[in-house]
Amino acid sequence: MGAQGSDFRRWGFLACLDYESWPAEKVAETLAEQGYGAVEWTLAHFDPRRMSDDDLAGVISMSRGKGLEVSEIAVQQDLVCLDADELKARIDLTVRTATAAAASGVKLINVLTGPNRWEAGHVDVGSALSEGRAWSIMLDAYERMLDGVAAAGAQAALEPCWGTLAHDFHSTGVLLRRFANHPAFAINFDPSHFALARDDMGWIIGELAPFIRHVHIKDVAGMPGREGREFIFPLIGEGRVDWSEMFDALDRAGYRGFMSVEFEAYQYYRTILKGDPKRASELSMQQLRAIEEFMPEGLRK
Repeated sequence: MGAQGSDFRRWGFLACLDYESWPAEKVAETLAEQGYGAVEWTLAHFDPRRMSDDDLAGVISMSRGKGLEVSEIAVQQDLVCLDADELKARIDLTVRTATAAAASGVKLINVLTGPNRWEAGHVDVGSALSEGRAWSIMLDAYERMLDGVAAAGAQAALEPCWGTLAHDFHSTGVLLRRFANHPAFAINFDPSHFALARDDMGWIIGELAPFIRHVHIKDVAGMPGREGREFIFPLIGEGRVDWSEMFDALDRAGYRGFMSVEFEAYQYYRTILKGDPKRASELSMQQLRAIEEFMPEGLRK
């Protein structure tokens, strides 16, 4: 464990930002030195379209060799897509990623519903496509995706996310009603999106508890609207997330999984950290150590 690290070994870091241009081994070494116990890889480092099975397995074995567990693989494809061939490709990519990860014992991937409003070319639901048609397209794709992920022996952890069809507790309920009994259905709980929607954090964690397999650590400030204008994802502790309430609820729910920082304080990253992902993960570890005081003893086990 790094000298500046935490005694809590289930803190992870999503290897995004400029880490995506670093070699995976260098990323893993950096996070391990800073005291993290897990890493969440993206397609930048774990992509079956351009990597062999041996290369993919090597990323996971290398991570473990550095002292990091791989908490999940973030795939996050936009499933509100009008091009049938492209939509099939996105489903296939998700399933192939889950299959490759599960082969090395990582049985969780992170997914969204779409539309991914931060990506160029997303479908504008409400103008270019009716809401009902968007849900129909997405739910059909989601079922096909879940079936493939289940066949791989893995689970797809849905992250309810701003701007997407499933973005708060109530919209997530559409998928719960459809897929709650599907063996591949799971939830990646990111408190920032629920806090942005003004959801009751403690209550919804209790409701979603049977499905929560992974947690993101991210804060939010502002009102629902456009990221960077009506709201931002600031540094941990600067926003609306009540960490004590969240940790208490996770403890009551019996959650004992990984909690991974998703660093999206982009302006701070550019202006203060000068685009250095090592400084971002180091700063995040300092913040994690600070909010550990809000964690019940049971959650630490």
